[in-house]
Amino acid sequence: MLFNRRKFVAGTGSVRMHIIIAILGALAAAFWAFTHFVNAANQGREAIGDVKGVIRRGKWNRRVDQRLIENLSDPREATAVLLYQMAAYDGAVTDRQQARIVEEMQNAFEADDETAHGLYVFGRMAVGELNDAGNNVRKILRPVLGVCTEGEKRQLVEMLERTAEIEGPPTDVQRGLIAETRRVLLGA
Repeated sequence: MLFNRRKFVAGTGSVRMHIIIAILGALAAAFWAFTHFVNAANQGREAIGDVKGVIRRGKWNRRVDQRLIENLSDPREATAVLLYQMAAYDGAVTDRQQARIVEEMQNAFEADDETAHGLYVFGRMAVGELNDAGNNVRKILRPVLGVCTEGEKRQLVEMLERTAEIEGPPTDVQRGLIAETRRVLLGA
């Protein structure tokens, strides 16, 4: 036989098989490279996100590590802290004391009910961070010293006196806070 059909087919088939294997190998290499580059890009994105997270966390920690009184800038907030502390010296703040403090702030600041309650809550949170606001009077009163007039400073002292008298005569600790506030604000 001159023409061996089996050999011819087998020979042609093996040539075709090499081409198919080469194409499959090239596709596999391209897929591997694509996957590798995508993973590298994702890891780079994650690394950038981690760096941003560290920076953001650092800024947040600096803010969180500070007590509320460290960032006081509003004289109304400073007043709320002192009024709440004055009431807390009697023990747990009663509903009656809370209502009178909110009323004092509404009258003095011409604040609506929502604003006055917000200031009350701020004062409660700030005092909760401190053992005794009386130890930080100068720091608490910084916004008041910088902005308020002599008349407004006297009004603050009077508000403290009225708050101290809600549940009865002022205690020694309450009188001490009033005296320290008066000394810091009015130099008396």
